[in-house]
Amino acid sequence: MTSRTRPVFLLPLAVFLVGCGGHGSVLDAGISFGRTAKPHRVTSQEAVRSAQAAFEEWRREVQARGRSGSKQLIDNLPRSELRRRLAALAKAGDFTIVRVEFLRPRQLAPVVIVRTKHYLELARSTATILHQIDPKLKTNDDRTGWRYEGFFFQAQDQRGIPFLGAFNFWRGPHAGGGQFARSDPLFPFPHG
Repeated sequence: MTSRTRPVFLLPLAVFLVGCGGHGSVLDAGISFGRTAKPHRVTSQEAVRSAQAAFEEWRREVQARGRSGSKQLIDNLPRSELRRRLAALAKAGDFTIVRVEFLRPRQLAPVVIVRTKHYLELARSTATILHQIDPKLKTNDDRTGWRYEGFFFQAQDQRGIPFLGAFNFWRGPHAGGGQFARSDPLFPFPHG
């Protein structure tokens, strides 16, 4: 979790989802570590526990950074603007907004959870969604210009089981972030 750049993590998930077939849900197909290896299937319970662990780890990190001595000011989008943008994206992308919450470690740190039946489409559009709801001002440094001091995004399947997510935190000298995907062979999260 010490990456200094905003995570781009959706390609492995998209490749995984394209390759799955013959299952009730592509998320249940599992992932093989070789052509003849038996697929590893992450259970729904593991996915829920792992996503919750990722959220709790992110929340602790953002809160600790908010209590730090950093006086860094972050130019937050208004809450209403984030909600407006998210609603437009949900309508266009055929997903449901499950939760939008704003933690306040020092300024705003949104938590956004969405639900969909269209896993591949959402996986392919997640980077665009994140850039719309957490836009970056033009700077020469990837660690600066973000509109929130932290951001947590999670996508769930139609049953409410998490299948991908991304998070970041920018306050303080060492920015960071991470991601998780149900198809990731290192899942369940966290793997710091």
